[in-house]
Amino acid sequence: MSGISTRSWQFAHAGRRFMRQPSWACSVNSLILAVVRSMVLLVAGLFVQLDAVAAQSLLRLDNADFAVSESSVLPAESPLWRSTVLPHRSDRPVGQDLTGYWYRLTFDAQDISQPLWLLFPKLRSGGSVYVNGLLVGKISEADAATQRRWFRPFMFIAPPVALRPVGNEIRVHFRIREPLTSFGEVLIGPEQSIRSMYDRLLFWENTVTEVAGILCLIVGALTMLIWVRRRHESLYGIFSACALFWGVRTLVFRMPEVTMDHWVAWRFTYYFTTAGFIVFITLFLLRLSQCVKPVIERFLVAYWFGGCAVFLAIGVAARPAMDAWWTLGFLPFNFYSVLVLLLYARRTRTPSALAMLAAIVFAFALALHDFAVQHGLFGLEEFYLLHLGIPAFLLVMALILLERFLKTLELADSMQDQLAARLADRERELLRSHERLRKLERLNAIAGERQRIMENLHDGVGAQLITSLMLVKGGRAGQSDMINLLQDCIDEMRISLDSLATEDDDLLSMLENFRARISPRFSAIGLKLQWTDNTLPDSASIPPQCSLQILRVLQEALANILKHAQAANVLVSVGMEGESLVISVKDDGVGIDPSIAVKGHGIGNMRNRAERIGGSFAISGSDSGTTVRLSVPLSTPTQMVD
Repeated sequence: MSGISTRSWQFAHAGRRFMRQPSWACSVNSLILAVVRSMVLLVAGLFVQLDAVAAQSLLRLDNADFAVSESSVLPAESPLWRSTVLPHRSDRPVGQDLTGYWYRLTFDAQDISQPLWLLFPKLRSGGSVYVNGLLVGKISEADAATQRRWFRPFMFIAPPVALRPVGNEIRVHFRIREPLTSFGEVLIGPEQSIRSMYDRLLFWENTVTEVAGILCLIVGALTMLIWVRRRHESLYGIFSACALFWGVRTLVFRMPEVTMDHWVAWRFTYYFTTAGFIVFITLFLLRLSQCVKPVIERFLVAYWFGGCAVFLAIGVAARPAMDAWWTLGFLPFNFYSVLVLLLYARRTRTPSALAMLAAIVFAFALALHDFAVQHGLFGLEEFYLLHLGIPAFLLVMALILLERFLKTLELADSMQDQLAARLADRERELLRSHERLRKLERLNAIAGERQRIMENLHDGVGAQLITSLMLVKGGRAGQSDMINLLQDCIDEMRISLDSLATEDDDLLSMLENFRARISPRFSAIGLKLQWTDNTLPDSASIPPQCSLQILRVLQEALANILKHAQAANVLVSVGMEGESLVISVKDDGVGIDPSIAVKGHGIGNMRNRAERIGGSFAISGSDSGTTVRLSVPLSTPTQMVD
């Protein structure tokens, strides 16, 4: 229960941190709201800028006559001419691939000594421009092999020779393939004013659109890379698809020239990317509102792919239905997603949800405007706005994702801090446990050392003293016996002290000390003791307890020689045979009785000591003496055998 309570507190604490809206969150929210306000001001300012033309000493021509004529010469006065108000949008006559149009505008010139400049903000279909019958400019127009549409302004110069004080006439001829004709207002004025207006229109109509499309592709690709690393964050993938589709759609739609051999593929790409953008925008709004509707998502994708497949199969003949009905089929789903977002924003009242709602309403307004322009409704001029509003709308989406990403980072940092604190607590606890363990190990080592010292004293010096005491009490010990017993006690004590005093596990040093003590006893009775030894390998490590057992075996073997062998010479050899330490004691005495070699008490003790340290013991005798052999393997650290 304590672990669950701790985790609950941690998540509650993290939630309270989010509710406090840290400084970065406030900055992101403010930025989102600022972008929304900027979108509205951008479009409003653009309209204000266009309406300010009248204040720039420019003459606006917004009345014209038009005639549908395939003639390539200037038409004379005829009933074909009809009056219209510019911008003019009307259905193109059916039954022919290309339709020719003539437009006629008149104006008076106050000063014919200076050239006048003509500005066509919208000359979508290109064409030839005449001033009083003089050709002043020609823009490529649609023909049998190529479809052309120009999303940019054009300006031309009318020289003084072509002007007259009153009744100047501008005639424009072009051929179109689009369902609707499109001809906008014409502005006349001096070069400086016309060029200034031309530069602004070119920037908004062409430069901004191209830059926005490229930026959408770049941002979409970068966000796609983030989504590939974080597949569980579906909004990143949806946003990247939106940005990529809109970037491709913008660049494709505004291609000025498309050959008729590739027109179906070009139009298919336009439909596919436009519908894909709409589908993913709908999915983004639903997912942002925490409303996952798999049925709606599958239907949208099926409707998207199905419509594109139908157009690809039918071709040009399917265009009217695609433009008029298929695109409108997405609107119910768009409105539903906006309604869900509205309810979500009302419930949560978060700045991101409110900003997203405002941005989507703004984008819908621009989309409806462009739809009306495309279909010639309400007499709107052919000036598309969605390409300006959607990048700003995508920017709002990106800022919302940035806010979510920063919140995720804050949560990760919070959890990391908590994990670091818990890890530090665990480390401190481990250090305390390790210190307690070290204390216990020291206590165990001290206790083991005490036990070993007690055993050595009991088995060695203690046993010798008890034997001496029993002999003295029984009156069986003479002076020489007491000397020998006391000498044995001293030898046992020396051996124990040597095994305890060594610090580097150097058996040869212990053997040398033992030899120095035992040699005088042999010399005193006329026994010649020869000692040969070799340096042990550096890897050999013999614990003191094992060294003690080796010394006691060697002591017992030499004691038996002193007591029983009647020898004149004794040879002690210490060396290595393979991976084993071998110590042999050989005398030239009377030899040992085979029955004693098998059943002797002292020999049994030596054999037991050898086995306790994992070694082997052997004794052999003959008329020429006795040989004792002790072998201890050193390939692994020697341990006592219980």
